[in-house]
Amino acid sequence: MVRLQLDKSVFFLHYVVRFSYYQDFDIHEWLIINKGIYVSGEQVDPVRDSMHPASALVRQVLALNETMEFIMRREMEINETDFQAMQHLLKLRSVSPSELSQMLHLTPAATTTVIDRLVAKGHVHRSPHPTDRRRWVISPSDESVQSAMEMLMPMILDVDQAVRGYEEHEQRVIVDFLSGVVDSMTGRIASLESEIEMKYDHLHRGTVKGEQ
Repeated sequence: MVRLQLDKSVFFLHYVVRFSYYQDFDIHEWLIINKGIYVSGEQVDPVRDSMHPASALVRQVLALNETMEFIMRREMEINETDFQAMQHLLKLRSVSPSELSQMLHLTPAATTTVIDRLVAKGHVHRSPHPTDRRRWVISPSDESVQSAMEMLMPMILDVDQAVRGYEEHEQRVIVDFLSGVVDSMTGRIASLESEIEMKYDHLHRGTVKGEQ
């Protein structure tokens, strides 16, 4: 029950963060309505100027990423949880069921169900661990890797060509800005995950105490 509550918190947080990045979401208006919000320990000025165009474009990129993910899920005929599993597998190429369970914030039983669905559709393979035959390794099929690359590579190459069209010192500025975006998002995700984990631990201790 406690694990289910944690999974629901992660699920809810996932959609709140994603919704906040849609282009039509007015952050400035939201700050005015929700006065007294603190970001990085400092109070946000609710009447400050609108967000910088670069920030708005980052939000638009994230929104377009959602559209791209939807198209890929539809082509692969899988749901969002299964697609998240595929993203991890395409990045890492092979993981154990327990590792995938941790990445997806799912119970082992729920992760097994995800793997079963992906195997049935031919997207992944189960194979014995190379050094421990008692364990299994989950890997994406060659067909799924090829299909994903066919959809993604034209966009990736276009972006790479676009950035190479700038002067070298301009490219460094672009890289510096995007590195800051990555650092900001990585730090915030880590902070939110830590808060959720603390909530989980608190709920777990309360459940154990109630059972005594």
